[in-house]
Amino acid sequence: MKKNINLYKFKELDSTNDYLERNHKNYEEFDVICTKNQTHGRARRQNDWVSMEGMAIFSFFLEERENWKIEDYLKLPLIAGLATIRGLRGIENLEYKFKWTNDVYLENKKLCGILIEKIDDVYIVGIGINVNNILPGKLKNKAISLTQLTNKKYEIEKIIKNIISEFQMLCEKLENGLWEDILKEINEMNYLKNKKIELKFGNEKVLGIAQDINENGEIEVLVKKDEAGKGEIKSFSIGEVFEKIKIF
Repeated sequence: MKKNINLYKFKELDSTNDYLERNHKNYEEFDVICTKNQTHGRARRQNDWVSMEGMAIFSFFLEERENWKIEDYLKLPLIAGLATIRGLRGIENLEYKFKWTNDVYLENKKLCGILIEKIDDVYIVGIGINVNNILPGKLKNKAISLTQLTNKKYEIEKIIKNIISEFQMLCEKLENGLWEDILKEINEMNYLKNKKIELKFGNEKVLGIAQDINENGEIEVLVKKDEAGKGEIKSFSIGEVFEKIKIF
């Protein structure tokens, strides 16, 4: 059952995720913390996240569910990514792509980053989308904003509410056993599919060609097996992905 979406707006926060980590007991599930600016925005693996006015910067949380398995929670980055794409399409119907595990791409550039963290009995979902902001020159080859592509300005609150609504609906579909349908939709916009990649996890790295995302939410990679050139499919649940021009 969908819940009402309440937005709590701030001019500046250190991080919307950090704020909710400290204060989530004062809010209800799917209440949204959004801010114009972040002073200490974070990405995965403790990387810094560049934040600037004109972005959609927000966080909300999902409570643990009695009928969910740990495997279901591991799918949250994918669900958040698909919800973001669906929500954006409701505003501007463009060719968005989902980059495993936590990014949304547009025109082969990063449009959105997602960070999911567990604290107590809730999962905090943080999303940052380049909407009305103008990116600095040093990022223009790597990132893109909606306004830079379309020359339009957008209502950020409407985008946020669209995404939260889609996230709620996708969680309901997951609870109702419709993960295969969700995964099919995600793989139809799989940014990495058939791309040559390097996947790093810890001190290890794997070179190969990205395939589909499997039923466990893992990325499948075709890796070289022997000198004869035969390959095998390996699956990875974690890792940082880099596109490569040449891998073998």
